[in-house]
Amino acid sequence: MAKVKKTKPLPLPENSEIREKVMTLGEHLEELRQRLIYSMLVIFTFMVVTLYFGAEIHSILISPYRAVLGPNAHFFQIQLMAPFIIYLKTSFLLSVLVALPILLFILWGFIVPAVDPRTEKWGKFIILFSTLLFWSGLLLCWFTVFENFLRVFLVVLRPEGIDPYLPIDEYYDLFFNLHLVFGASFQLPIVLILLGRIGILSSSFLLSKWREGILIIAVVSAVLSPGPDVFSMMMLLVPLAFLFFVSAILMKILERSDKKHEY
Repeated sequence: MAKVKKTKPLPLPENSEIREKVMTLGEHLEELRQRLIYSMLVIFTFMVVTLYFGAEIHSILISPYRAVLGPNAHFFQIQLMAPFIIYLKTSFLLSVLVALPILLFILWGFIVPAVDPRTEKWGKFIILFSTLLFWSGLLLCWFTVFENFLRVFLVVLRPEGIDPYLPIDEYYDLFFNLHLVFGASFQLPIVLILLGRIGILSSSFLLSKWREGILIIAVVSAVLSPGPDVFSMMMLLVPLAFLFFVSAILMKILERSDKKHEY
């Protein structure tokens, strides 16, 4: 039998685009590890700053509490380590929120080599849009909802003879939980647009079912709103309904753009 001569695979040319894109699993994991380290360094840097200004930040964050109960309102310390843990938790969460776009761009850089230029451009837009929406939800809760929530439960619904003052850890849990609910709720356009991009939803479907969509948003707002009053529910319902229609319009624009690229 004739022996089949084994041929060596042709080596990839030096500095070629193909060679740059071919990475082993180990190289991918190493790059991911480096990006995670960069992200932790960014968070650590912001944490150093927020811990340095910890007292000033604490005074700002408890201002809604004092606006409701008066400038001399105080907290109770139940757990020994509560103030220290609160300083660390507050510093970490604020650092992540402030550095959010930086962190997302660092992690997005790991995905970029696997996508086409058009997807890369839209990915950057989605990161910025998502960050702005998240911060908008936080600001809405801070300026209009959180203080009203405290007033309802600490003043309006409080029976006589009950001390209204809160444990410090309970206050911060309420503070961050409510703000994160509003920030996460404002990601509605991102969710709808992504569902549209993968073909599950379309702009025509959203616009034809807008009544059902608003009804679902009203139910979600009633469940997630911080207070039992209508005001708290409406403060979440109105912006989410607006974002619902904005999402449908953006999806329509993207669908028309896709049709132009097809031709």
